[in-house]
Amino acid sequence: MNTQRSYLAHAALIAALALAAPLAATPASATPATTPTASAATPAAVTPAGPASPAVRGEARTPAAQVDHFFTAYRKAVLGSGPHTPEQVRRAHLTAELDAHLTEWAEQNHADPVMRAQNVPRGWKVRLHAQTATTATVVLTQIWGAVPDTEVWYTVRRSDLKITNLTDPPLRG
Repeated sequence: MNTQRSYLAHAALIAALALAAPLAATPASATPATTPTASAATPAAVTPAGPASPAVRGEARTPAAQVDHFFTAYRKAVLGSGPHTPEQVRRAHLTAELDAHLTEWAEQNHADPVMRAQNVPRGWKVRLHAQTATTATVVLTQIWGAVPDTEVWYTVRRSDLKITNLTDPPLRG
């Protein structure tokens, strides 16, 4: 009888854990692609001293979160406060073709190819602009403070969240 109670208790515990496991994963995977990342949603996260967004603490799961994750790591690398060099961060997040293109862009323009400037913005915000079945366009707005904010447009491959292109905003006409 004691063995039967022990067996039932173990079975109940296993069933309870099995039911709770999907609930633990829900908040991270439930973030819709159109929801801005924490750096866009809260002013504290926009500044370097602010808390890290969920994408920075964990795995990026949306194109917008991936751009935020990349830009956070890249900015830290440029400032010398991250564990990697800017080149290492670029290789990890960008396609090889884009990385090579950005190296050429930097040489021609004498500026950082990701920030599109010679200095580092004090903050940024990210928003999903559009997506297709295979790619997403994400707009990263760099906040400079004394000068007007600037936008950099990212193309992210949805299958693996690799960044395949980044450009200045398209001309509006």
